[in-house]
Amino acid sequence: MESDETEMRETVRELAEALETMLNLIRADALPTTPEAHRLMRKAMTFLEESSPRITAPSGPGEILPLAAALNRLIISGREQILDDAVAASPVPDHPDL
Repeated sequence: MESDETEMRETVRELAEALETMLNLIRADALPTTPEAHRLMRKAMTFLEESSPRITAPSGPGEILPLAAALNRLIISGREQILDDAVAASPVPDHPDL
């Protein structure tokens, strides 16, 4: 296995761990989320489940990088939605008049 492939597999594993952490926070109600955030997370999880066999045993060289890039885009999209939801659910700061 080439070092690039090893690095890419590690990247995909890290992305999957980050996704799992976000999902666990959502399940624990630690972060407010909207149906859109849940949809994005389900989409990312489905993609990860469907692409796992190709990630762990690629059929050819260069197959892991596009999968990792697609997974990364899905996770970033979900993360951004979660952050937007958290900001929208936060109370407006109470600043004294200046």
